[in-house]
Amino acid sequence: MAMRLKIAAGLAAGLAMAAIALRWRNAEAAPACAEVVRGPLEIWSVYDGTLESRRVQDIMFLSGGPATIAELVPEGTRVQQGDLLVRFDTTQLESDMLKLDRDAALARADLASLENAKIPLEIRELEVNLAKATSDHEAERQYLEDSRQLLQDGLISDQEVAQQEVKVAAAKAQAERLSLQLDLTKKFLHPSALDRARATLASSEQELRLARERLSNGVVRAPVSGMVVYRPIHVGAEYRTVRVGDTIYRNQAFLALPDMSEPVVQCDVPEAELSRLRAGAPVVIVPAAYPQLRLSGAVESVGSMAQSRVGLPGWQKYFHVVIGVADTDERLRAGMTVRASVLSYSNPGALQLPRRAVQWDGEEAWCEVIRGKTRERRALRLGQAGEEFIEVLEGLAAGERVALP
Repeated sequence: MAMRLKIAAGLAAGLAMAAIALRWRNAEAAPACAEVVRGPLEIWSVYDGTLESRRVQDIMFLSGGPATIAELVPEGTRVQQGDLLVRFDTTQLESDMLKLDRDAALARADLASLENAKIPLEIRELEVNLAKATSDHEAERQYLEDSRQLLQDGLISDQEVAQQEVKVAAAKAQAERLSLQLDLTKKFLHPSALDRARATLASSEQELRLARERLSNGVVRAPVSGMVVYRPIHVGAEYRTVRVGDTIYRNQAFLALPDMSEPVVQCDVPEAELSRLRAGAPVVIVPAAYPQLRLSGAVESVGSMAQSRVGLPGWQKYFHVVIGVADTDERLRAGMTVRASVLSYSNPGALQLPRRAVQWDGEEAWCEVIRGKTRERRALRLGQAGEEFIEVLEGLAAGERVALP
């Protein structure tokens, strides 16, 4: 009985070894292969870019002259529209406004005095003097006529008549002088004086208005909601961001409020890859700081002119691309580095096979098609290629098997 068990065990072991050897030989005989299948093929082109805000509100000092920062909101603060951003030192300006207010009041009083008192009184005095001179001239002229009649009667001498004629001429000249003075005063002197007074008042009021504007600009509030970003500027001999005590000049942008509710990605695409991009192409955006975060977007625009990049050879050209970001996240910050994967090609029914099944003779692509125990070399016309699979345009049919090296 024991002998039979040993014989049976030996037979079983021999059969097992034979089965293993047969499978080994079959495995060696069966070549590595892959089936040509039809299915979706997507090709994504990856580019590094920078996350920016579609709208950035620059904050600058709008008034004339320098201003010293007395209070400044910390960088990175999220502010709402109307919140305080910066307060400038306005001590000197408040002191100057007292003088400007006084000057404007004096100019206003001078104009009112000129219009309501000085000019009317001068006109009235000239008119009275002219009336008196006219009356004196008429009296002297009448006396001259009487003197001539008396001369004919022999009652006075020629010398007395001559003296009266001189008096008439003097009275006439005085009346003409006062008439001319009145006319010129009305036409030129008084209008000129009024113009000067009005100009002085306008200048005083303008200076006062500008001072009030500068005073109002001494407090800068957020025009839109956003996150405070400090912009580097030239401060003395340094180039840095601002701090309390720095002096800022007119139209010098020193803060920015990027609105990250509508972010965009700015990137540069090599000239050789321009054909991979089209407006509207879907994009998946991954911030370098948050690799688990996936944002969807689409290509908005592709630059119309190739440009060189600083630090690279001039023959290397790039096109600027703007990608709109459909999603947003409170963790996003302007200036973040992101990786944008653009869908360059999509074919839902592409005939495809693994890239390693393709072999090349110069520029001719071919593969080995397995037919039973034989192999057939087949020339291929290929389309787009992804990381693992390549599109077959001609040379293969779905279901055929190709050898893998």
